Amino acid sequence: MPVWVAALIASQCQATAAGRDHEIRWKCEGGRLLYTNSGPATEMIEPLGVKLKGGHTIAVSWVPKETAYTIEVFRQFDCCA
Repeated sequence: MPVWVAALIASQCQATAAGRDHEIRWKCEGGRLLYTNSGPATEMIEPLGVKLKGGHTIAVSWVPKETAYTIEVFRQFDCCA
């Protein structure tokens, strides 16, 4: 497991919506960590500070020689083949 993945997992990311929060279970795919908001409500992803609409996916990666995570958000149909 790359160090950046271990660091992100250790940060205990939470998704919060409607006053409720839950731990994010990341999926590793293609060198990125992915999480899809499967609920209808917009979630706040902390500590990343990203609002994620229902059905959207956040992809987190670390580019070598960069000083921060790269974060991408995809709409539900952006990920379809």
